[in-house]
Amino acid sequence: MIKEDIIVKGKKVALFIPNIQTEERIEFFTESEDQLQIAAFNMKEGQKIQPHVHLKNERLLEKTVEIIFVQKGQLSVTFHESEEDKTILKSVKMSPGDVIFLKSGIHGFVIDEDCRFLEFKQGPFTDLMDKKKLYNK
Repeated sequence: MIKEDIIVKGKKVALFIPNIQTEERIEFFTESEDQLQIAAFNMKEGQKIQPHVHLKNERLLEKTVEIIFVQKGQLSVTFHESEEDKTILKSVKMSPGDVIFLKSGIHGFVIDEDCRFLEFKQGPFTDLMDKKKLYNK
């Protein structure tokens, strides 16, 4: 399993998993306390996952987190100094098959070449209540 914790100003702000895959039947890349879980599966024809139901379990979410999965092209995720200072402290280039779990911090995206990607985050989501856009052009 290859994964990289992205550290900015001493804080773990993201988890980068290049070309996510596994040789194991199931492999979790996240910690059990993370607000979203990422796992990769490698199963053979005829294998099954036992039917199941997820139980009601009330959780307290402090903030929205998101996962980006690149399908095609390239993008860079940028991590910035502060709400007032747009200095880029770190950048992660993503290619097809890469996943990044954005846990905290100020981040943005630069599309390096035509790109298709998926974003996953908790809902419900209201743009005005859940996101503050920074650095007006």
